[in-house]
Amino acid sequence: MKKVDMSETAILRRLKTVDQLRELCLSLMKAKKISDEKAEKNKQTDAKSEIKK
Repeated sequence: MKKVDMSETAILRRLKTVDQLRELCLSLMKAKKISDEKAEKNKQTDAKSEIKK
């Protein structure tokens, strides 16, 4: 069985990595929402231009 380094330094390194991953996930979640909003606006704009034709 593989031993896990439980030293203070190793634990802090893992916590920092988890924090960075959390920040990345939150950023990606926000980016998706903005993209979804832009896509919806594009659909509305395309629908309006089709009506005008």
